[in-house]
Amino acid sequence: QNGRHYLRRIDKWLARTVNEATGNSPPNLWTMACHAVSLRDCFVSPDTTNAQNMTTSEILSTSSVPLLTARERWHLHALYQLLHNNHREAMGAYLRLLELYPGDLLGLSLAMDVAFTLGDARSALRAATNVSTYWSERDGGHLHLNPSHSGQILATALIAVGLASASSARASAAERLAESATTRDSQGAGGVAVWALSHCLGAEGRSSEMVSKLAGFDGTQIYESCGYLNFHNRMMGYGGIASLDQRRSGAGRAAMRLYDGAFSRVLEYSGNNIEGLERGGEDIVLLEKLVPRNIKRDAATAIGSVFSAWFGSGSKTKMEKSSRVESVGIKQRQLARRTVEDVLCWLPPSPLLLTHATALLFRLTLSDGIAPSDQRWSDLLAAWNVMLLTDTDEVKPTPDKRSVIDFMPLGLIASSILIDPSRLNLESHPAPLRNAMQGLNAMGKLMNLGHAYGTGNESRHSGEWRDVMRHLVNARESCQRWEMPTGMFSTTYAIPEHVPIEPMGWDMDTRQFLEYALFHA
Repeated sequence: QNGRHYLRRIDKWLARTVNEATGNSPPNLWTMACHAVSLRDCFVSPDTTNAQNMTTSEILSTSSVPLLTARERWHLHALYQLLHNNHREAMGAYLRLLELYPGDLLGLSLAMDVAFTLGDARSALRAATNVSTYWSERDGGHLHLNPSHSGQILATALIAVGLASASSARASAAERLAESATTRDSQGAGGVAVWALSHCLGAEGRSSEMVSKLAGFDGTQIYESCGYLNFHNRMMGYGGIASLDQRRSGAGRAAMRLYDGAFSRVLEYSGNNIEGLERGGEDIVLLEKLVPRNIKRDAATAIGSVFSAWFGSGSKTKMEKSSRVESVGIKQRQLARRTVEDVLCWLPPSPLLLTHATALLFRLTLSDGIAPSDQRWSDLLAAWNVMLLTDTDEVKPTPDKRSVIDFMPLGLIASSILIDPSRLNLESHPAPLRNAMQGLNAMGKLMNLGHAYGTGNESRHSGEWRDVMRHLVNARESCQRWEMPTGMFSTTYAIPEHVPIEPMGWDMDTRQFLEYALFHA
């Protein structure tokens, strides 16, 4: 979902680990994926021992038997496309897979992830409707007459995500399915159901309910432990946006608290902020991030410290000194023996995470929750620079090469607020996406977000803001936009018919960048 560059970035860290149990060489995700993909075109060797007694047709039939089933080969074909950042082709493979095998729950889950990465709500809707009849019939219809299982309920939640992605017209049906999935299995399907609910409630403007589901204590218990990569951070970001939509007293402080808990924390522990880069970046900072080796010992130590604080300890000074010396020695040994678990529990920020972080911080700035010169913008700029400049294949990508997030339109839109679009291969993108990138980049320069462009001033000539509006309008309108008529005439902005309309993001996500930016301009 985050591209091959992010996968190679994790492999760089895995290469520095050791297996404490066996001492074997560390795993390599890229190598394992390539080995798996190589099985896509493997065929079983024919048995030629009785070839003299076989006809030509029988020999041909035995020599054309694939090693894997068609369903497995579709999965590997989609994986092959993802490894080459061909997410559009992978989306087509998953849609075809679901047409042939509507009960493939893994395929449905991956299709929703890839559709969100591409910003393609139509493909998400198509994937959901392709399998909705299959799963509904096996659940006993609307009354749920058949015994349900966890896979059935998760499929219901994923179908709700597909319905909620397309338009508000299906929001009520998606909300009903998501609420049903949450009630029946909150632990197994709660995270995906909350994802669907966030788009349903956002489409209908129900900000209060959205805050309760995404930022309230009871709501966060449903999705915090779902286990998806950075999922709870993304949902907290949606909760911050809903807080800003309410426009109540203290909404900016609440959204800022959610931003710091969901995004600033990741940039800080991974060394992808200004302070972390001054210390040496993630190559230095992430080495200190370890998983506790003995949870029971840590818990016992915490409980013992509580009782010591209550009742005191006769040999407190001596115990503290010995434990401090021991902890230093343990830390030095652990730094030299970082395990796979350590790497996978402390991952660097992904492009998708940075996109959600930019959306919330952008809304915070437009609503005067923070100043354009806030340190958080500088930290986010540093994280985007690390994401775009660090390449495991070549140190500095050439301008004519695809950027590492070319497959993610919403990531291109978010990063263009702080990054010059020329670094993002601007000319190779469709016209609406180019307009969005150019408009937001010009807006970032005028607002001087994160001091990325030297000295900025929002009170510049109105002509510059007019250019921002022109770019954003052309990016937002897919058909035609009418302006105030002058006399007997009315001017329109129309996109030529020969220019294909490429999706840029699901409605709720693109709204944070285009609609609110246009209103501010």
